[in-house]
Amino acid sequence: MVQRFLQAIICSFVVLSFPVYSLVVPSSVIDTDWLSVNLDGVVLLDVRKDLKSFSEQGHILGAKLVDTKKVRVSRTIDGVELTRMRPDQAQFESFMSAHGVSNDSVVVITHQGQTPGDVAGAARLFWQMKYYNFQQVALLNGGNAAWTASMEDLTTNASTASLGRLTQMNGVNDEILATIQEVKLAILDPGVQLVDTRSLRFHVGLDSRSYVYDLGHIPSSKVFPYKFLHPVKGVMVFPTKQQIKARFNALNIDLDAGVILYCNSAYECSSVWVALHEIYGNQNVQVYDGSLHQWTKDPANPMTINLTK
Repeated sequence: MVQRFLQAIICSFVVLSFPVYSLVVPSSVIDTDWLSVNLDGVVLLDVRKDLKSFSEQGHILGAKLVDTKKVRVSRTIDGVELTRMRPDQAQFESFMSAHGVSNDSVVVITHQGQTPGDVAGAARLFWQMKYYNFQQVALLNGGNAAWTASMEDLTTNASTASLGRLTQMNGVNDEILATIQEVKLAILDPGVQLVDTRSLRFHVGLDSRSYVYDLGHIPSSKVFPYKFLHPVKGVMVFPTKQQIKARFNALNIDLDAGVILYCNSAYECSSVWVALHEIYGNQNVQVYDGSLHQWTKDPANPMTINLTK
């Protein structure tokens, strides 16, 4: 009895004397082993376009469904009406709160893990959270496909998001966002590399999306198709730092320079931002959020269909 009493006093002293630290993500890209151990302590967001697949094909237990199409919004910026843009702070806080995220949440973002597009959708939400200085967030490398490959189960049971309370975010991280003015300056700046992450057919001007109003690419930009990050088949995991460097070197892109990434609407290039900024470690990598949707709205902004050597 005395021994138990002394143990209780010691435990109380330890609790009162030392702060109890909450769970923190070990890195921006985490593996299934970490998630399996810490699943109960995180808000798990499953980003996907095919909403029916969440219940029909399954999801990780406790995951909250996030509609990819609602991650971005329509906004008027500098008097120009734009679609597929980052939300303002109030919109961001409301959206994240509706999906169960609070100021003290630890968030893991997952996806189906079957295509490069799956990764891009999750990476886009990740980039937006980093833009609004939400630090305790990570991507599940390989998404749900990696989860099942690790002999973990998916569930088809309904999963609802309890309301969170995300308020008064600590400003924005403008260092990871490139404005249209910065892109214009980068065209003639040898210290900044513009990188087009669309497929080659778009880059050379053979085709364009309906919301892009000219063919080709921004002058001086080099092409790195975002699909080069992921294997043609299998689980969509990110390459290692060494693999990232090798793939960009093969296309004559200097990863130690400043980099501005763009695509059609800053969706696909988000996964490349994760690779370069979070895995490779180049802290001078930005996403041009307006991308070619914004750029080509003004016919005075130059485009070229000549391949950059």
